[in-house]
Amino acid sequence: MTLFERMILGHYLNKKQAQSNPTKWPTINILYTKVADLTLEMKSWYNYQGEDNPYRHFKVDLTYENDVTVFTQSTNLLTNEPSCSWKFGYFDGWWFGELDGDCILRNTKVVSEVQFDGQVYRSLDTGYDAETGKFAWGKLPEEGMFEFVRLNNARTLDYTLTDNVRNED
Repeated sequence: MTLFERMILGHYLNKKQAQSNPTKWPTINILYTKVADLTLEMKSWYNYQGEDNPYRHFKVDLTYENDVTVFTQSTNLLTNEPSCSWKFGYFDGWWFGELDGDCILRNTKVVSEVQFDGQVYRSLDTGYDAETGKFAWGKLPEEGMFEFVRLNNARTLDYTLTDNVRNED
């Protein structure tokens, strides 16, 4: 397993942040699992809606330029459409990710960034109307990033999968 996979795979929750200001920060879960060599699955859901009702669900294909540079191409599993490409770089114990070029989805310009160190996962996603440039959804950069903590829960993650079949307990 690569450093990137070891540091991103897992179940994350922003419980502390959400409890600090519930009207600003909804409680969100993020789950990264390995489904095949060079393929991850990422799912995000609001705590009150449950894992079976994600608002984001992606298949993420990985391409390694080297040990510290990773490119991803995602497919939205809710719509079965291609999604934004990402590039990640590793520096000083953290992976930093940003969109690889412009990303326009459904007439919305997406601006996103991610940071993770194996325990903390931070993200900021913002959508702007592609024609007017006006804020459409997500968080504005001045609001800050969502901050998630990796859970040490009973969920068993199979890090060794090499085929397209995922083990589920």
